[in-house]
Amino acid sequence: MRNKVLLITIILLLFASTASASTLYEVKKGDSLTKIAKVHKVSVNDLRSWNKLTKDSIYVKQKLIVQKPKAGQAPQNVVTVKPGTSAKTEVKVPSSEVKSEQIVKPPTFINEAKELSVSGQAIYVLLQDIAPRMQSIPYLYGGNSMAGFDCSGFIYFVHSQAGLSITRQSSESYFTQSATVTSPVVGDLVFFENTYKEGISHMGIYLGNNEFIHAGSKGVEITSLDSSYWKEHFVSFKRFYTVSMN
Repeated sequence: MRNKVLLITIILLLFASTASASTLYEVKKGDSLTKIAKVHKVSVNDLRSWNKLTKDSIYVKQKLIVQKPKAGQAPQNVVTVKPGTSAKTEVKVPSSEVKSEQIVKPPTFINEAKELSVSGQAIYVLLQDIAPRMQSIPYLYGGNSMAGFDCSGFIYFVHSQAGLSITRQSSESYFTQSATVTSPVVGDLVFFENTYKEGISHMGIYLGNNEFIHAGSKGVEITSLDSSYWKEHFVSFKRFYTVSMN
């Protein structure tokens, strides 16, 4: 009997430690895997693995499993409190560690874009010439020709004209075939979410000066990223893997 009680106690302790090591995070407007990973001090690959994600797109109110990072080197000092008050913890960090931490460069995530290849640079030069010529062509759902474009059809057409071997896919699919850019250049992709559906739902091409060209509801047009609507739905700048250096 005593051994049975001991076994049950051990199982309960193991369950409790496992449960406390992870939590559920509800995706909010403006979130991305990169942003969530930074906040929780984990990697994007960890988030993909824990949630069995095959792509980077997420949607508002989606529940994501986020495991707590393993204990660091500096132990926490628990402060004794009076009965009836909430327990608090303090972490004492030597000043020498604070100084060294301030000069440490942030980690580079695996899905961060590489520099443009020589052929990628040539394609971007052509994109700058071809894309603006498409202005005023009407919006057409599923369209990918001069008769009319939707957002991803526009991306497919102008990149094909610029010499990139690309297949016709959705903006959500193109999102998974590109890497995040922190300092965009003219020709990079711009992605938006939760426009007409949850998740990645719109895209365009960055033109510099905080402007982008896209096939919107009024047809192909140049729009400012400072617009309140697009600023609210902006996700990230990205770059196709196929135009980047290997």
